[in-house]
Amino acid sequence: MDEKLVCPICGESTRVYMGKARKDRLCGKHADLLKSGKIYVDKDNLFRDSITHKILNKEDGSTENNTENNQIITINKNNKSKCIVCGRETEGLLFCPTCFYKYKNKELLFKITNCSNVELLDEDYEGRYTCKDGHVVKSKSERDIDNYLFEKEISHAYEKELPYGSSEKEILHPDFYLPNYLGKDKHVYIEHWGYNQNNIQYTKTKKFKMPIYKKLGITLICTYEKSDSGKIDSALDRKLKKEYIKENEINFED
Repeated sequence: MDEKLVCPICGESTRVYMGKARKDRLCGKHADLLKSGKIYVDKDNLFRDSITHKILNKEDGSTENNTENNQIITINKNNKSKCIVCGRETEGLLFCPTCFYKYKNKELLFKITNCSNVELLDEDYEGRYTCKDGHVVKSKSERDIDNYLFEKEISHAYEKELPYGSSEKEILHPDFYLPNYLGKDKHVYIEHWGYNQNNIQYTKTKKFKMPIYKKLGITLICTYEKSDSGKIDSALDRKLKKEYIKENEINFED
């Protein structure tokens, strides 16, 4: 068999059916994983894990999915068959096959302007990112915060329950809990506001949580995707200085 007809992921022989080899050169195992949606093909024709988005190609040196510069897709009568995420041509569907398999198990946040311009705001919502200490969090920024706390040897828990009423349903899950951070029984919480403020879900969540934190007298540190993302270490260096934290108050409220 031609040496090129091997799986780009594992190097095994490409699946052949009725004498024809797969054009993507996947072996039987990875062809089945692609069909089931457990892996997908990105816009650069690289195979990625659908949960971690890690590149699986053996010969590719990339390690991160670079989607920092979100593009705005214009949908109108002339190009109504474009994927609302990447702009690829579709057959009248909202997503191209690549974006469908990439995001089918996630909840996405979009910004729509002028009834035609569509921009993906937060592709990391409800994702799965494993931190250095083994915690599994929902976004890259939460992963960065968790890794910072771990490296600084700051005791912490992710989304620890915080009851605020008598009902079993009256429970909040602040992003991070720092037990005894300011001294015995002086706990600190961190809430990372990661959604765009134009988003209704962002507004509802924040407006619901903040009055409860204030009523309970919680010592809360706020971080923000817009201003702190990409420089989270320096932001936390500043915001977690014990001498500057106001106890039983909301700190760095936007």
